[in-house]
Amino acid sequence: MSRSKKRGRMGLVGWIILGILVVAVGTAVWYGNRIIGQSADRLLYPRRTQPSQTPADFGLTAETVQFTAADGVTIAAWFVPPPEDGSGAVLIYAHGFGGNRGALLVQAAAMHQAGYGALLVDLRNHGESGDAISTWGLAEANDLIAAFGYLQTHPEVDSARIGLVGKSMGGAAAALAAAQLPDLAVLVLESTYASLEENMVNIMPSIARAPGFLAPTVFSRINAATDEPLTEIRTADIVPNLAMPLLIMHGEQDRIVPVAQGRTIFAAANEPKQLHTIPGAGHLNIFTVDPDTFTAQMQAFLAEHLP
Repeated sequence: MSRSKKRGRMGLVGWIILGILVVAVGTAVWYGNRIIGQSADRLLYPRRTQPSQTPADFGLTAETVQFTAADGVTIAAWFVPPPEDGSGAVLIYAHGFGGNRGALLVQAAAMHQAGYGALLVDLRNHGESGDAISTWGLAEANDLIAAFGYLQTHPEVDSARIGLVGKSMGGAAAALAAAQLPDLAVLVLESTYASLEENMVNIMPSIARAPGFLAPTVFSRINAATDEPLTEIRTADIVPNLAMPLLIMHGEQDRIVPVAQGRTIFAAANEPKQLHTIPGAGHLNIFTVDPDTFTAQMQAFLAEHLP
């Protein structure tokens, strides 16, 4: 075979290999962008869920109510009045991402027995509340500020005895709301991230269903989709500016928001503050793993700071 034919054949093979590489790279880029886009959508638009139980299942009398956040989003909630022989104290409960107002109902029922009413909120884009993209606590703070205002219209509620209880995303929203509610009596944060951006690597596998190394890219994508920067969701930077008593509850086996995040928030917070970690508990089961200890710790904190 002549050298010219060999060169021609080698050249053809080279072009074929190059074409395969171009197709492979293009496919990888397309597939990567698809994964990033799908992950971002999962973090911005969670699948709506509805409660599996109602206050009536716990012997509680509740009213289904609605009120409007400052930016016009309609918020649905259950209002469980405080006991008539109580002090008029009420706790506002905020669930985590993908949850609903029933998520903390079992806790609310336990606290009602201790004398505290409840306002269990469906955060925006969750449950039966209005449509809006989820911002992992930033815009959701408006929902809790509206909830605080709603309670102040009820004569059976002592407006000086209102507390906020938030879990995970609800905890971030609660901290952001507390910064705008100087009259808030107490703040309870459960399984809450110190920084959304820094914790995104832990959120990715379970919620976004993508590998953790994509966290910076996915965070940039969801940050670009919001009106306000999600970089501001830094609970550890918010609590030093709060004056109300703070209770932090966290599962020691939490993989979505590792317990180190709760300890970071605690270290940054002002006194009075308490931190309780639950051995063997993860992200979703900090109450159910040890309900007696959890309830006792919560009641002791409230008895001291919201008697």
